[in-house]
Amino acid sequence: MPRIHELINNTIRKIFVNSWHKSKISHTRKFFIAFFILNLLLGSFYIDLWINANTTSRALPIITYFESGTFQFDKYHELTCDKALIKNHYYTDKAPLPTYYVLPFFGILKYIGIIPPDEKGSLFGKHIYALGGILAGSLPFTLILLIVFNKIKKNTPTISPVFLTLFPFYASFIFIFSGTYFAHLLSGILLLASYIYLKKGKYLVSGFFAGLSFLCEYNLAVIFFLWAIQLIIRTKNFKPTLYYGLGVLPSLIFILYYNYIFTGSPFEMLYRYHTFDQLHSNYGFSFPGFNSILGLSFSWYKGIFFYSPFLLLFLVKAFKPLINKGFNMIITNYLIVPSIVYFLFVASYFGWWGGWTYGPRLLLALTILLTYEGIIYLSGQKFSKYVFWGLMAFGITCTFMAKATVAYSVPTNVVNPILDLIIPEFIHGNFNPNNILTILFNIKPVYSFFIWIAMFAGSTIFLNCWYEKHFKFP
Repeated sequence: MPRIHELINNTIRKIFVNSWHKSKISHTRKFFIAFFILNLLLGSFYIDLWINANTTSRALPIITYFESGTFQFDKYHELTCDKALIKNHYYTDKAPLPTYYVLPFFGILKYIGIIPPDEKGSLFGKHIYALGGILAGSLPFTLILLIVFNKIKKNTPTISPVFLTLFPFYASFIFIFSGTYFAHLLSGILLLASYIYLKKGKYLVSGFFAGLSFLCEYNLAVIFFLWAIQLIIRTKNFKPTLYYGLGVLPSLIFILYYNYIFTGSPFEMLYRYHTFDQLHSNYGFSFPGFNSILGLSFSWYKGIFFYSPFLLLFLVKAFKPLINKGFNMIITNYLIVPSIVYFLFVASYFGWWGGWTYGPRLLLALTILLTYEGIIYLSGQKFSKYVFWGLMAFGITCTFMAKATVAYSVPTNVVNPILDLIIPEFIHGNFNPNNILTILFNIKPVYSFFIWIAMFAGSTIFLNCWYEKHFKFP
């Protein structure tokens, strides 16, 4: 009898207890799938189809490659001022990875007939902007959110992990570039991956992702070069730095070969041949000035703390503990010194404001790192809910109004983009037509905006309720 009783107990345990664990895993997976899909939809709702100099320069080599088998875009060069002139031919001046990353996907869609040529045989059109906007914009943005949430999901912060993950990013200029074919979100997620693996001590993998981020945005070399130096100081050993360097090596070899193919020298980048003369001297760098430092920090022009207000809360909460750390701890911290040096590096660029843009887009990858670390830090701290929601309300209001009107297209001479441009555009009803509902169903942009607001509110509340009810951890 005892053996039969034991057999029955084991059977019940296998059927019910094991199935409960499987159900819990299933709930987790379903939640992450829903989290991914909803945020990808929200991030792709506004899709950039404008012929912008930056995105067009990145898109044209793909078009000409499938039209004529060359990366020269002489035929279309008047569409963009961001270009390199080499031996009487026009090429993109941009870092190559975002172009080569999107290229095979464009080729597949062309092959299966989704992207056909027009009656003149041209492949240029809205498809390339939409495809690039999703692959290089919305997808990295969504994956960043997923990475951050996965990091804090087991914590019990002052604010729900769902809200603490989503709002700092949606209330930031980071979100403006979701759905656009700029390189910053792609370089940002690659730099974030490098940072995460660096902290885990997986130096080869960290170096590999650092190299890829460099192939998206050359400026980021400053950060991972400093990481290599810090590795030597922290470990007092050259071996970790060697592994890190080996990870970077494939990207370094690629860019040397890429430069050689187009410029004839492995050490001359295409930026050197930019049609804008100021880039010919030291690639446009000099020394940072007061205006650029103030403009990139706290100003309403391009200030990182103004256009990503969550960082103010992070700064205030982390400043005192940071001061109490020893000098060696500060010097070897993978975030502090690289952030300061990179900020000053961008401030030394002749076009530190980043051209026509909302927020300091040249600091976007750094902002992703700071926001990631800030969310993790605050998930283990007590802080004022009123301050958090006040900052988020301000950020969401500014960012969403910008997304609904001008998006990133803010002229350089607009000193206060919120008051001088975005609010007037919003009040006058000049809404952005580049959204899914207007494009597919011809719904008025103003109605699309309010539907999108309802979608955002509904999605965040739904995910939070699901988390609170089912996503429990011991």
